[in-house]
Parts: sequence; structure tokens; C-alpha cells
Amino acid sequence: MTDDLEVFKAIPANVVERVYTDGVADTLKEVSKIGTDAAKTIRLMLFPLQLAGFFQDRLASYIDRAFRQVPEQRRVAPAESLALQISERLRFQEESSILTGMYVNLLARAMDRDRAGEAHPAFLLIISQLAPDEVLLLEQISKIGCAAYMRLPAKSNVVLDKEERRSLIDKSFPEHQCDAFHEITIRPEELANKNLFFTFIEHLVDLGIVKYTNDKNEYSELKRHVRNFDFWFIEMNEFGKLFHSACLGPTTASAPSADSSPKSAV
Repeated sequence: MTDDLEVFKAIPANVVERVYTDGVADTLKEVSKIGTDAAKTIRLMLFPLQLAGFFQDRLASYIDRAFRQVPEQRRVAPAESLALQISERLRFQEESSILTGMYVNLLARAMDRDRAGEAHPAFLLIISQLAPDEVLLLEQISKIGCAAYMRLPAKSNVVLDKEERRSLIDKSFPEHQCDAFHEITIRPEELANKNLFFTFIEHLVDLGIVKYTNDKNEYSELKRHVRNFDFWFIEMNEFGKLFHSACLGPTTASAPSADSSPKSAV
């Protein structure tokens, strides 16, 4: 691959661009406005000697989405090492995958002068190891902050549904605390594979983006009085919060829509 890239770099840009599709060419024209370094990096990401036209177009649309998330005055060339690794993963990502959006967001951060520090290289590996359900779990934890999850002592692998949780909570906690505990409890029924709920939590902890915080919540004192179920508290650690901000957080409101796609000359 290294030799191929050296050959590619030696080809004049105007010759290389003749083999691009119209959509790819439009993306390159936009990126070139922020400098030759940016254009060079994007050309490498779209390396035409190894990509069919379909994959070129799809990757170009992802790059364009990332580019348009960043306000024009803040656009910079992404670090080549990070951009090339992101492109390797994006080439074969389906449009509908939640992981695709995470890679696109990470690329956008790398192109943003004010947010480039959020684009930690370790995030690439973390995204590649996540299941879509684990992303949904992260979103729940992010919204709750310090989140609780419940488990039956005698049937540790049984995942409680909403009504089962509500019944156990209402029977176990003082009335004035029940509603608040419902609000901070994770909802496994929203996952596609809810039976893997406990496995997903363990994996998020192993990835180093979620931690247990059993001694920080007001309900921790009630644990010794509850007999019908066990419960624990988890939250994103600081690295997890940075990961969420870079890959799942809101895009810059002042930037053009992330749904925009390259215009075709056809």
C-alpha cells in the first residue's frame, strides 16, 4: 500500500482528477478552498486506483457530510494519518448504520480548527468495536448522567422490561423516590438485542468509556434495604464524555446541514 501511495502522489493532480466521478470532483473542489494540504489528504482518502466508482461516490458523500458540519471559517486540513484511517472504515459503511455517522462526526472534528483536539485517534478503534445497541446505551447514559440498571439476584441474566422494573421499584422504594428512580433507570427494552444488555454494559466498561459509580448516588444508601433486586450506577468517565462529544454529540448549528450531499453534474 505504501508503494502504491507513493506512485499515486507522483501523478499530477489534474490527471488524477480525470478518473473521479462528478460527485467526487465536486467534493474535491470544495475542500481545495481551504488549501493544498486539505486537497491532498482528501485525494488520498479517495485513492481512485483502488476504488470502484460506487465506493468513490459513497465515500465522497461521507466526506462532504463531514466537511459541511464545520463552519467555513473554521475548516482546516485533517491530520492525514487520522483521515486515511477513517476513510478505510467509511468506504464500506452502510448509509443507515449509526456507526457511519460516528465516523463522519469524527472526521468533521478533525477538519474543525476549534474542535480538532476532540478527534482522538483511539476513537477509531472504539467505534469499530461497538455494536449499534451499545451506541444506544451510551446515548441513554449520556442523557441520564449517573444511570442505574437493575438485575434480579436469583436470575442474573434475566433482563427486566419496563413494567417489571416499575413494579419492583414501586414495591421497594419510598413513594416520594419512586418516580425519580424510574427516570434514571436504563431502558433495555429500547435495544434490538435486549438479552445482551448486561454483556453490553460490561463491554462499555472494558472499552474504558463507562465506569461504575456505586458510591456517588443518593440511592446507594437504599441498596441494603432492597431485597427484590440488585442495582448499580454507571456513567461515562471523562474519556467517554470526550468520545461522546466527538462522535455522537451535536454538530455545529451554524454549519450547513450534515445531510447535504455533493451536487452532481449529470
